[in-house]
Order: sequence, then C-alpha cells, then structure tokens
Amino acid sequence: MPLTLRVDQLYSRRGNLLNRVQSAGQTLLDNLRDAAGRVIKALTWGNIRGFLVGAVLAQIPSMLWSLTGLWSVFTNAAIELYYFDWNIPDDNLDRMAQQRWNSFGGIAGGTVGSAIGYFACGIVPATSLMAFDERLAAHVLREVGEEAWEEVSFQFTFALRMAVRNMFRQTAGWLYKGARRWLKQPGNPVARAIFGNRLEAVQQKWGEAEGQAWSFAQAVDEQVERIPSQFWQNFTEEVIEEAIDSCIEAGYVLLSSVEGYYAAQKAAQLLIAEETKVVEIIPNGANDSEAIVLAGPESEIRGQIPAVLAHHQLIESRDVGQLVGQPFDDYVRARPFEGFRLQFALYSKPAPPYAGTERDRLVRVAVQVSDVDRTKIDWERLILCCGGRNGYLWGRFRAHAVLTNNRPLTVYGGTPAEAEGRLKAFLTLTNSEIRTISVTEEKREGSRLKNPKMYKETTRVYPGHLTIINRERLETFDRGQRSLDGNYFDKKARIDLWRETRPADFEDTIRELLRRSAL
Repeated sequence: MPLTLRVDQLYSRRGNLLNRVQSAGQTLLDNLRDAAGRVIKALTWGNIRGFLVGAVLAQIPSMLWSLTGLWSVFTNAAIELYYFDWNIPDDNLDRMAQQRWNSFGGIAGGTVGSAIGYFACGIVPATSLMAFDERLAAHVLREVGEEAWEEVSFQFTFALRMAVRNMFRQTAGWLYKGARRWLKQPGNPVARAIFGNRLEAVQQKWGEAEGQAWSFAQAVDEQVERIPSQFWQNFTEEVIEEAIDSCIEAGYVLLSSVEGYYAAQKAAQLLIAEETKVVEIIPNGANDSEAIVLAGPESEIRGQIPAVLAHHQLIESRDVGQLVGQPFDDYVRARPFEGFRLQFALYSKPAPPYAGTERDRLVRVAVQVSDVDRTKIDWERLILCCGGRNGYLWGRFRAHAVLTNNRPLTVYGGTPAEAEGRLKAFLTLTNSEIRTISVTEEKREGSRLKNPKMYKETTRVYPGHLTIINRERLETFDRGQRSLDGNYFDKKARIDLWRETRPADFEDTIRELLRRSAL
C-alpha cells in the first residue's frame, strides 16, 4: 500500500511538471509570434521604400547638390570625351554596354546579399529578444540598425551611382550611334558643312569594324610626337598632363573654399539666432566657490566644456604666475642645508579660487620653516600651526627669530601676542631652538602712508596649501641645482590645507619624499 501511494504521487508530480513545461513553451511561442508580427508589420513596403529613398537622398546632395559634386561630374564627363574612341563601331558600343551591365550584376548582388545578411542574422535575432527583455531588444536593435543603415545605405548608394552612370553611358552611346547614322545619310547638308570635301571618305570609314581608332587624346599625342626635338616633346607632354591635373585640383580647391565660406556664414547666422545659454561648471565638488561660468550659444558651450575641464585639471593645485620672493644671497650664495623645508601659503579666503576684487583685496601670506623634524609632519599639527581651521589674525606686528641653525623665522600677526604665538607654533615643527627673538611694529608712515597696499591691515588668513621640499646633496657636479657649497636636488610635493579632511594620499606623499633620489 505505501508503495502504491508513492507511485501515484510520482505520476502526479510528473504530470504537473509536464503541464508547466507546456505552458511555458506556449507562452514563449506566443511572445515570438507577437514579435514576428511586429517585425512583419514594421517591414511594410512603405517602410522599405522610405528606407531606400532616405538612403538615396542622404547621398545625392554630396554628389549633385554641391559645387564640388558638380565639378566632379563635369571633369569625369570631360575626361570620358577626351579619351573616347569616336570611330568605335556600333557593335563594340553595344558590347561595352553589355559588359558594364554584367559587372553591375555583381554589385547589385552584393548589395542585396548585405541587406539579407543584416536582416536575417541581425534584425531578426535582435527582434526575437523582445520575448525576453524589451529594453535589451531595443538597445540591440538600435545598435544593429545603425550599423545596418550605414553599410546597406552606402552599398545601395554606390550601386545606384553605378546604375545611373551605366544608363547615362548607354544613353550617350545610343544617341551617338543615331547621330552618326544620320550624318552618314547621303546628301546630309549638316555633314557636308562639317566635313566638307572629306565627307565621302568619312561616310565610308566612320564606324566600320576595320577602321582605326581616333580620340582627342590620341590626336594630341600624335601632334606631340611630330615635334623633332626630344626635349620639346617631353616638355610639351608634361605641360599638357600637369595643366590638366592642376586645373582639376584647382577647381576642387576653389569650389571647396566657396562652399566652406558659405557654410561658415550660415553657421554664424545660426549661432546668432540661437538662444544664449548660461552654464555653471563645478570641477571640484568639495569647493562650490571654484565654479566656472560659461555663456553663449548652446552648440558652442558644448564644445567648450571638455576644454575647460581639461585646463582646470592641468592647473589644479598649482601656482601659475606666482613668484615667491627670496633674498638674492639665499638664492645664489645660500648656505644650503639638507633635509625638509616647509613653505606655508595662507590666504584671506578660506577656499579657492584665490582671486581678489577692487573692494575685497586678496592677502597672501607666506611662511617658510626650515630644518623640519620629519616625525612632526602630521596633518593635525600642520593645521594647528596655521591657527586651526579658522586661521589667525595677520597684520602689522612682525615677530622675527634667529634660530640655532642660523636660519631666520619671521611671522606677522595682528597683535604682538598673535605674532609671537604663531612664530612659536611654527617653531614646534623644527629641530632648532630660538637664539634671539624680537617683535616690532610696522608704522603707517612714509611709503606705507602713501601706498595703502604696503600697509598690513589686520586680516584673518586661512590655511591654503603647503609645499614640502626635501633637499638632497648630490655627489656629481653635472646635475641638480648649483651653489658654492655643491649641487643639490629638491623633491617637492604640494598638499592642500584648505580641505576639511586629510587627503587620502597624505601618508604616501610623505613616504615618497623620504625616499632618496636616484640622481
């Protein structure tokens, strides 16, 4: 009894599974049928005709509706007439026309085959994806459709050009044969006026199978070959060939310049008529005040945005056009030292861009600390030396100290206590101690009274950036920076102090500076 129940359950489950498989298969067939119906509905003769007409109209303007296209048609026709055999028999003309159409069969077959291949192996499989994912099918159809459009329209246009060219040649040959038969009729007054006394000979030999070929090119070559001097033969031949080639090329250049001029005038008119747009670009999301504003026609702004971003990336975190003054004695006859040196830059604005106006003058403060202890280069310590995130009051009081390493350290402050306090804060970064210190006040007299920019008004300055310099002494004398005490090489790195958080590469930058150079 238990075994019978298990067998019944097994058959029941198998039946349910088969029903589910059949239901899923039927659903898939219905979806495929619907997708195929959509394709068949879309591929009506009207759509196909629209595709073909669109492909033709997209290519014809460049062939006929432009000055260079018309010049190309004219020069090709002139070359055909120049090399055409005017004594060719009618049978040869018909045979050449038949050969051209036979060759066109291969071109037409290639075009049809390309269309069938893209449709059967591209459009249909992409359309069948609608049964599974309509968005995926739309994406694939768009990609395949664009490629199919470019390839098929190009081949179809080329085939159309060849067909039109063959029709023109065949029509011209048919007209030529008819005109020749009419001129060869006995008693034709037009033929008598053209050929004169040579009419009978021309009527007998013109277009006959045993007749000799004749063309303008052949006639010119015969006249050149009759020149007795080989030098003048070569000269005349090259003159004719180069004159023809240069004339064709000059025509293309001339007409292309005309088209370019009118195209530029039309583009300028469109730009004038186009609505002016204003775009604000924020290259650095952490600093909204560094925004760049562009204004102008939308088409022009679209082209300028990548260039603006590239220039910003090029000059970001770099001082462009700023010169840091240094005494001549320290530069040329400096008593160089090996080790770390810090150059602090503080500004009267808390974040870039560091630019002033007529009402709000930008104040830039530079503090240089030498003989730095490498273990004291810490992010928090650097910010505290500058007065913290809110900076400190800078002004006319000058704190000047001479250190035990015979180097000076100078800091300005808004009050005597502020100047001395900032000097001692920066001093915590060095291995040196104070030998002498003095705090003085710059009076607003003399030149400082006449020139307000020379007087240091009390201003709050904020941490801007820090340049760390690691100077190494070189054993060679053909590299590095020269001085009376030897050659030195400076490894530099810049760190932005205006940011709220420590840069992610802060430790890596310090570690790279500690590494000795290969020079």
